[in-house]
Amino acid sequence: MSEFTVLVLRLAFFVLLWLFVFLIAGVLRQDLFGPRRSRNRASKRGRRSGPSPAPAPGPAPQPAAASHPPAASPPHSLVITSGAMQGMVIALGTGPITLGRSNDNTVVLDDDFASGHHARFVPSGGRWYVEDLGSTNGTFIGEQRLSSPVPISPGTAVTVGHTTMELRS
Repeated sequence: MSEFTVLVLRLAFFVLLWLFVFLIAGVLRQDLFGPRRSRNRASKRGRRSGPSPAPAPGPAPQPAAASHPPAASPPHSLVITSGAMQGMVIALGTGPITLGRSNDNTVVLDDDFASGHHARFVPSGGRWYVEDLGSTNGTFIGEQRLSSPVPISPGTAVTVGHTTMELRS
């Protein structure tokens, strides 16, 4: 092989190595900070700045594992029933509750299997919905992994990594 061929192969290997490093850094950034939000999409919707409000989830079918009769009173708290933060009670208000490892969440989970921005509980139309925020390991109701916002009744177990929680009246 000529010196030129060896030089080209070394440069190609160097470029591939750095491409791999940047891909790994991108995956780590997404896991820690959540998916990147484009400014173009926000401006197309008429927003100029500030955090985007939680979208009102549309009606979605409730999984069979989570079928409970509607409660007589609306839920007032989110209770962590198992995991590192077992026993923690979060009062429900009128805004969404976000869960994940990132410090800007409402509930910061100490769980290696939770993503940076993992899931969100959202009030809409007198009901609470739970939705997965594109997490790596998923959000579950029973054995069913969520793919869209799902209405949730008090007493239904929601699992994020090794942490399980439920709404309570």
